[in-house]
Amino acid sequence: MELYRRKGTKFWLADFTVDGKRYRQSTGATTRARATEVAAELIEKAKKEKTEKQEAREEKAPPPLLRDFADGKFLPYVRDSQLDPDTRRYYQNGWRLLKDTPIAQRRIDEIVTSDAEVLQLPGSGSNANCGLRTLRRILSLAKDKRLLASVPKIKLREEAERSATFTPEQEQAFLAVAPQPLRDVFTISQDTGLRPDEVVRMRWENVLWDKNLIFNPNGKTKKSRRHVPLSDRVRNLLRVRADSASNEWVFPSPRRKGSPMSYFPVAKDFTKTRMAAGLPDSLVLYSARHSFATDMLDRTGNLILVQKLLGHEAVTTTQRYLHPELKGIAELVNERNAERAETVRHRLRHSGVAIQ
Repeated sequence: MELYRRKGTKFWLADFTVDGKRYRQSTGATTRARATEVAAELIEKAKKEKTEKQEAREEKAPPPLLRDFADGKFLPYVRDSQLDPDTRRYYQNGWRLLKDTPIAQRRIDEIVTSDAEVLQLPGSGSNANCGLRTLRRILSLAKDKRLLASVPKIKLREEAERSATFTPEQEQAFLAVAPQPLRDVFTISQDTGLRPDEVVRMRWENVLWDKNLIFNPNGKTKKSRRHVPLSDRVRNLLRVRADSASNEWVFPSPRRKGSPMSYFPVAKDFTKTRMAAGLPDSLVLYSARHSFATDMLDRTGNLILVQKLLGHEAVTTTQRYLHPELKGIAELVNERNAERAETVRHRLRHSGVAIQ
């Protein structure tokens, strides 16, 4: 700020700048001291007027498109927030599903419940719900930013329980055509029960060669921090990878140096490989984890042990993963029928009725 007085005038003038705009005004004061006070008041008034004009413009501006809000506000929020890594990846994948749909081109204040109900998202109900939960979180953030008065109700889709497991023949057919790194990710999940996304984030320091164990340091729940078995075939494939390892990651990213690879390219390769192997659509990459759980319960009969291996908080969660074969059931039914037939024959024998 500068104060000056023109020749022949008695009032002091103030020359100042607010946010890049220059102001030159008379203070109406004849003394420098008073002119300084008035100039400070003029500066505050100019700042206030500028703020009010900015707020008025923002109030008049229509809410942004969902696409623009997601790119400009939501994704930076997800990246910089204290959300756990799995949740961040979940929302990032959800937006990946949403960004190419017509709803991404809608203004956020125009999106209503029926828009979500007719939204076409690829994949299973679980995949669709990833997109719907992300949409709900985006709109909630917009409400927090005072761009929306309320968030529409967004109903989730029904999710079919994963029930498919790999038979030995299906596993052999899949591995025969599976490319790397999908082949190794699948094998590790099949032999350890690790989630596929836990497999791709394995570090070499967590492969405990001498103890035949792999340590998983994090995951979806507190129980995800656990040890899982290191089978001979997993040990062998890890030895091959260790010979050419260049950093801490078992599956390093081919694009980002010093980072693990992304789960999504592996999942995409799985779909192509499943089709090439002629396997049913009911099989997903996660089915390898289900196969492990089912086989371990069948062989050990220990539900609590399987719960710990899978990293579940509750046994009820583990039970949804188990799909044991009906081994021996036919034999048990035959035994029951034989016992009943013998009982009938015994009663008839004692009753004096001739047995046919």
